[in-house]
Amino acid sequence: MLLPFALASCATHNGVQPAEKAAEKPAAPATLPFKSTAVPPKTIDKELLFNYLAGEISVQRGAWEAAYEHLLLAAKEAKDAVAASKAARLAWRQDDMKRATRATKLWIEYDPNALSARQLAMLAALRNDDMDTALEQAHAMLLIAKARGKDGFLLLSSALATTKNRNKLLLIQDIAHQYAGDARAQYALALVSSQEKEFTTALQALDEAQKIDPQWDKPYLLRVQIFAMQGDEAGAEKLLREAADKYPSPALLEAYGRLLMQQKHYEEALKYFRKALDLNPKDHELLYVVGVLALQTRDWDLARSTWEQLRDNPRYHKEEEAWYFLGQLEELRGNLRQATENYNKIKAGRLRNDAQIRTAILTGKLGNLEESHELFNALRLTDPDQAVQIYITEAQLLKDLHKPESALKIYDEAINAYPQDADLLYATGLLAADLGDIEKAEADFKAALAIKPDDSDALNALGYTLADQTDRYEEAYAYVKKALELDPESPAILDSMGWVLFRMKEYSEALKYLRRAAEKLDDPEIFAHLGEALWTTGAKKEARDILDKASKKYPDNPKLKDALKRLQ
Repeated sequence: MLLPFALASCATHNGVQPAEKAAEKPAAPATLPFKSTAVPPKTIDKELLFNYLAGEISVQRGAWEAAYEHLLLAAKEAKDAVAASKAARLAWRQDDMKRATRATKLWIEYDPNALSARQLAMLAALRNDDMDTALEQAHAMLLIAKARGKDGFLLLSSALATTKNRNKLLLIQDIAHQYAGDARAQYALALVSSQEKEFTTALQALDEAQKIDPQWDKPYLLRVQIFAMQGDEAGAEKLLREAADKYPSPALLEAYGRLLMQQKHYEEALKYFRKALDLNPKDHELLYVVGVLALQTRDWDLARSTWEQLRDNPRYHKEEEAWYFLGQLEELRGNLRQATENYNKIKAGRLRNDAQIRTAILTGKLGNLEESHELFNALRLTDPDQAVQIYITEAQLLKDLHKPESALKIYDEAINAYPQDADLLYATGLLAADLGDIEKAEADFKAALAIKPDDSDALNALGYTLADQTDRYEEAYAYVKKALELDPESPAILDSMGWVLFRMKEYSEALKYLRRAAEKLDDPEIFAHLGEALWTTGAKKEARDILDKASKKYPDNPKLKDALKRLQ
């Protein structure tokens, strides 16, 4: 859980320059550390031209050996670093280290400040167990990177990450020893060591890096990853929280915010993302996450100001997306007409179809069912690949509006158009079961299973319906048992198994499944089943506590209401 967010955070903030830097005049180019002594010819003769052309044609034909020889000849005659680099890469891709080394030497001779050439030379030397050459090329990389204003240690560790050669550890340890006072060198050692699962070495290197530069955020993020890789999730979380609070850089604050999001602690996550945004107010990605979290936590004023800011910013280039979330904002607040107006602002982009579906749904909720149906029909015509899901969405809308017969008509129309769609048959069966039409529900579920025999949802629905609305408990048990074998961690299926066992008066076993389901999912129907099972087994206080708590959270749920009535 902890690995992806730290990496994502690093990717988000690497290379971000303050606005003041961007406004400065470009600095004069630094003097590069190496000079080429190669002198290209003044003219191109026929043989040189032939080798260039023959090399390129051979590349296109996949004749890599011929391509290599022609390009190498062209490189030698023209003193051409580009031709040498192509020859080197060809040989490297074919894992021919002898040829790769020969071409790379020419490449470095003609362009000694080419970081890619130095990188290939270093990796080839490691493969050949030539540590002296590998170190020579590594030092060259550091000098060139410094002159170009880049982090040579990071480039070095990134290059070493591409090889599995164990010599890379010896090389990076030697570099870190020579640059013992440089936090970046220690961090590079930690990166390479962690890739090789040499965690003790990595953590010691991070200790050194943090002694040198205690406010640098990358060592903290890498330490978090190492803790997680070792299985210490709690330690990783504690470390990240402490680092974000003590050294609040955008990367650390965002990383901890993402962890809180994964744990669904949205209000706390929002606090950390807002702190990160305060430090980096021009980061549109941070602003985007703040907007999403503001909607999630129902902070309407913050949500509105955030999405309007993104909508009106010409550099964001996602005006359509901002309009979509402004539509979501109004929909969540119950302002359905304003929500529809916002959705209708979206004329293109990946959210256009979804916005049109939301418009069709809201039009129905506003009482314009004929217009809503026309909108759904138009969507099915313009997006035939999603037609089945659009049918299901329209039927669900009608069911929510307490028009189940109209919903069944939509399903009948859909099944006539798509008679072999298991999802449609399954959805129709669910509605029929809700209406108490057991014969139709059973037929629809079995028709779906004839198409998809291992559909755990359909198996579960059929088993649950038979257990809940008939006395065919043995059949119900068989269907739910098979569903549970296919999806053993599904809270819905665990609940069904508990309910089947309860109906079979296997109370002790029933409670085991119902408790597991309730632990996995906050669902009123699961709480209704668990409460009823507890009451029946004599645990009336626990049952009452569970049902009272659930009914306060879900006051309109019919299953909870029925359970409470039966137990009065």
